Amino acid sequence: MKCKGCGAELQHEDEMLPGYIPKEVFEKRTLAGEEVLCQRCFRARHYGKLMPVRFEDFWSQLINVIKEVDVVVWILDITDFEGSYDPKISEMLSSVKKIFVINKIDLLPKAVTVQEIEGWVRRQINEEPLDLILTSATRRYGLRRLEEKILQFRRVLFVGVTNVGKSSLFKALTGKDVSITPFPGTTLGLIRAKVSNTVLLDSPGMTTGHRLIDLLSPESQKKLTPTDHLSRFTFKPDRDSVIFLGGVCRLDIEFDSELRPIFQIFASEAVKFHQTNKVKADTLWRRQYGKLLVPPFDPRELPMESLNFQEERIELNVSEELAIAGLGWVSVRRGPFETCLKTIDGIYIRKREALINPTRKET
Repeated sequence: MKCKGCGAELQHEDEMLPGYIPKEVFEKRTLAGEEVLCQRCFRARHYGKLMPVRFEDFWSQLINVIKEVDVVVWILDITDFEGSYDPKISEMLSSVKKIFVINKIDLLPKAVTVQEIEGWVRRQINEEPLDLILTSATRRYGLRRLEEKILQFRRVLFVGVTNVGKSSLFKALTGKDVSITPFPGTTLGLIRAKVSNTVLLDSPGMTTGHRLIDLLSPESQKKLTPTDHLSRFTFKPDRDSVIFLGGVCRLDIEFDSELRPIFQIFASEAVKFHQTNKVKADTLWRRQYGKLLVPPFDPRELPMESLNFQEERIELNVSEELAIAGLGWVSVRRGPFETCLKTIDGIYIRKREALINPTRKET
């Protein structure tokens, strides 16, 4: 049997694939003679909410949609730039007319100016021409400029990974009068709305598997998504120091200089930082994983023994940062120093130019 909303074959096995509906719900609605919708279509139709999809499944479906729109609005999260500006998505959209929207700029320290953010993003993306708009969905910053831009087109598609604020921006622009639309030739449900003469389409958020947040439950993802501010903590470690970012990222610090390095770590306030030494680190990691060291927020959610860890040695200096996709980043104030970073295999890590300028006086 197929979903009456999107046309996907109904199935009970995998919530992340099209057509999923819990078996008991399917049986109840069938017996009652009610319309049977997959879980994704039901939530979209009744709550205006699209469920996430895996990138691999998403892209083959979305190709047909992209051919029929005038421009793609790609929403990125400035607090997780590496996680939201995924190289595979960039490659897939390379020949598409697009507008980049950098959301959540209000979560950065107030001393970081809009001009600095825009300049930094332009250097990271390095595309010409680059249509770029900075926004804060919660504070409605940049929404008027975004609306003016998209109303120049007839059909507009919103895309982005999960938890970047894509749907919040979409709803802020369109209001609550939205409906689900099964696009011809796909099994992908979209949220459709019209503003003036422009049709806006909101697609499900993607999970790439390269962000820590993608590996956690929806409840844990919500905890890990910053809403009011980023947590920031300054470290001045000794030579044998080990610093944990939750239970899934470990930094072993090494340096030769007489002066100890200084760096700050930025992450969601739900991430717990903990400093110890190399003698105690292994035992602490095993005993406190998912307890003192969160995320994960329960050891059973992501059992440590089921994980493969990658290890990389990275040298960092002043004006450089080390980003861990879906978790946070390290911003160097004094260096150089070397770190041996251990995190879950497949999580994207990147050394980058500093977004938070270390020479600035911060407020």
